[in-house]
This record gives sequence, C-alpha cells and structure tokens, in this order.
Amino acid sequence: MVQDNINASASLQIVVDFIRGYINLNDAKIKLNDLGFDNESAEKVLMDTPRDNIVSLTKNKDKS
Repeated sequence: MVQDNINASASLQIVVDFIRGYINLNDAKIKLNDLGFDNESAEKVLMDTPRDNIVSLTKNKDKS
C-alpha cells in the first residue's frame, strides 16, 4: 500500500511538472514509463492535459 502511494505521488508530480513546463513531453513519458505506465497510456494522459506555459496561436475571427 505504501509503495502504491509513493507511485501515485510520483506520477502526480510528473504530470504537474509537465503542466507547469518544468519538463517536456518526452521526459515526462520516460519518467512515467519508469513508474510502470505503458508508453501509449502515458502519452494519452499528457497530451490530454492542458499546460500552463502554452499560448494558443489560433486566429480568432473578429465578431464586428
């Protein structure tokens, strides 16, 4: 049970570091893989997570 809590905390910290921009996608996937996540699951979680340091560059149409 203690090991599960450590892994859950470590996983959450990796995702938080990714969200805040402290680590990139590849590093986050490697760290999650080391904790036992398969590559596909790790990538899906990370790609579906909005990041704080990303600015959207999509054009917005002016509604005048």
